[in-house]
Amino acid sequence: MTKQELITKLLALPAEITAAEDAVLGVHRQLTDVKDILQEKEDSLLLGNRLDGKNAEMRAAQARAFTGHERKLVTEYELRLKNAVSNLERLRVQMNAYRTVASLLQVNV
Repeated sequence: MTKQELITKLLALPAEITAAEDAVLGVHRQLTDVKDILQEKEDSLLLGNRLDGKNAEMRAAQARAFTGHERKLVTEYELRLKNAVSNLERLRVQMNAYRTVASLLQVNV
């Protein structure tokens, strides 16, 4: 990587980091929304007497059976959030590495 490429990348990274932060916030909001939908469905099942198991374990199993789609969405958005956070961290590490290299180049000039 040339010095000019390093400078170009250093100048571009703050915008990439900001976009990645926005992505993390967006996915987190979506995950919260999906969790709320799951909770509402579980509440509706319980309050609507759709869960008629003899004990808590049976009712929990029934709730899982009725909310498979919502649970799948929660799992999907949890994975999306982990990926978004990982991408953000990768960009931050990259920024720190480039800053270190720039500092070393400045000392050697």
